[in-house]
Amino acid sequence: METGKFCKARKLGTDRFSPAFEHRRCAVPEDKAVENECRPRRGRPVQIDAPTREAMVLDAVGELLGQCRLEDISMAAIARKAGMSKRTLYTLFGSREELLGATFARIGRTIFRPLAPQDHALPLSERLRKLLTVNAMPQFEQAPLELLRAVVAEAPLFPGIAEQFDSEGRGSVITYITAELIVAVDNKEIVLHGMEPGQAAELLCDMVMGNALHHLLTPGAERANDLYEEKRQRRDRAVEIFLNGMRPR
Repeated sequence: METGKFCKARKLGTDRFSPAFEHRRCAVPEDKAVENECRPRRGRPVQIDAPTREAMVLDAVGELLGQCRLEDISMAAIARKAGMSKRTLYTLFGSREELLGATFARIGRTIFRPLAPQDHALPLSERLRKLLTVNAMPQFEQAPLELLRAVVAEAPLFPGIAEQFDSEGRGSVITYITAELIVAVDNKEIVLHGMEPGQAAELLCDMVMGNALHHLLTPGAERANDLYEEKRQRRDRAVEIFLNGMRPR
């Protein structure tokens, strides 16, 4: 016969084997559950070091940038994607602006790369073509203009994001090209006709990349079926025209 105390426990669903008890035991808030998973247990060494955690976070943001609008990428969304707590996120990055800036810096280093040591022996035209080659990132193939549009929209509120997006993308290419033009001038391969190396590098970069504003203002315009081939042809023509204008007379 059940005692009054036992009956009361059964009635309230506090029996450890009852479905109600199991439901309450498992009903841990999502953020708390993630935090508990990521928190190192007493007596155990930390399983993931800071650089690895940082790489995991940047991977998560990169995936979100290919799936979501920039304004929808909050620290909470990033934490869920990375499988970490917001507290852990803030130990790695002081703010959303800092985190997105680091992500754009990483993307810039992937899309535009400096020359490999063996490439410095190539002719100037080949060196410039390599520097101006856009390395593909599949997650951004479908929405590069939308990403740029979102960065521009956030610029007044978060100028650091926009500045880093520019400096680590277009800015890094200009830096690489400037270094090669300085070498070419010293070797008497080209004459800059009164221009500074940085100005000439910016001119070439604009010739290759074209006018992004036009594409932003005409989202419905038809694009080439093979964008990669179109970009390659434009790059090659721009480099040829640029060097023809800079050759010593």
